[in-house]
Amino acid sequence: MISWLSNKLDKISKLDSYIKPEKVEQSLKLDSNENFALDSRYIMDMASRALAHTDLREYPLEQYEEFYSQLSNYTGVDKRYLGAGNGSDQIIELLLSIFGKGQEATIFTPTFSYFINRCELHGIKLNKVRLNREDNDLPESKFLDEATHSDIIYICSPNNPTGNQFVENQILKIVEELDDKLVLIDEAYVEFGNYSLAKQIAKFDNLVILRTLSKACGLAGARVGYLIANEKFANIFKTSIQSPYPINSFSLAVATIALSDKDYLKQTVELVKRERERVSGALLKLKGVKVFRSDANFVFIESNDNYEKILRSLKDDRIVVKAFGDINGLRGCLRVTIGTYEMNDRFLKSISKAVS
Repeated sequence: MISWLSNKLDKISKLDSYIKPEKVEQSLKLDSNENFALDSRYIMDMASRALAHTDLREYPLEQYEEFYSQLSNYTGVDKRYLGAGNGSDQIIELLLSIFGKGQEATIFTPTFSYFINRCELHGIKLNKVRLNREDNDLPESKFLDEATHSDIIYICSPNNPTGNQFVENQILKIVEELDDKLVLIDEAYVEFGNYSLAKQIAKFDNLVILRTLSKACGLAGARVGYLIANEKFANIFKTSIQSPYPINSFSLAVATIALSDKDYLKQTVELVKRERERVSGALLKLKGVKVFRSDANFVFIESNDNYEKILRSLKDDRIVVKAFGDINGLRGCLRVTIGTYEMNDRFLKSISKAVS
């Protein structure tokens, strides 16, 4: 093989890579923050309607206009500030490949591992600031100090995997003080949180908000994401940076239909939030288990000495969760997706059995 190519491949192979969740047949899948609270029949009906209006022989032309109109209505943001992508992951990839070369980025840890992995792939130096161990809050002064030495700032809020959304004024202060940096705010879980910065986007030249239809809209398999940015940034993203047709016709059609039913989506989000509080309340009663405040569609747990017992119980009961082990000074950490009442009850019974 060509020497430079072989050397490059060897170097890339040594980097940490995103580990795809393992598919366990006939299991209760609570490891990837997918929205199973949305009725599967509702999703199937949307897919059927979308397929009936999609001619896969054609490139998606008019579909983009229809999609952007519904997306604008859904977000309350003018179409001028929106840019679509093949999932928010693809948008992250594009932004890092275009703006990240030779730059540095400041993040906090733990956070969305995909962003970290892509920075490493593109040779972007990472300045990492640990979240406060007790409550996963952001150490503002330390973060700002580190960020002044960087070019790109990444803030996932609500954060994955910890689930907490950071104080709005704190985030606005970071955006305002770092006005010469590119600040990426990942709002993948924002529908389950308390606020969005979307309505303030026109005020900032340095702010890009990343959003997705994978969570609240239940369209993880459709791979539809979008960014919200100032008009100049969004326009250049759509016309010069993004591929001509990043989202396929079928996914566009499904997404457009989903966004048009805001009331049902809102009802489902409220259901998830109620279940999140119920699950958190039940976990708080368990000895040796600490559950952190969540503003997302999952809960983050420190299980301490119960970690292996809980994993064995969940495995026996064919329940799959995201197992982190020890991170950020916390012991035996788990992330559990909030599903339907029945799904959540099955999880609670299994974990209660393990620690009783």
